[in-house]
Amino acid sequence: MKNLFLKIDFTLTFRLILSVAMLYTGYFENDNMALIFGVFLAVYSIIANKYKLGCGYNGCDYAPKYEIKKDISKTEEKIDFTEFK
Repeated sequence: MKNLFLKIDFTLTFRLILSVAMLYTGYFENDNMALIFGVFLAVYSIIANKYKLGCGYNGCDYAPKYEIKKDISKTEEKIDFTEFK
């Protein structure tokens, strides 16, 4: 039981809370789509935690990276302004 609690991290906790909320809503509102999504999200969150997949585990491809070598002043000269009347 102690090893199970050591494997729980912030991303898994957030995803499991979201899946419990979807399951709760789906059960009390008789909404099958919310139930299916809640089950899918719970299974996905456990698999993603095991293999460290998806956002939250440094797997986002769209994360911006700061490049100090890039000269920003050159890009500002290329901007053309169009005036609408």
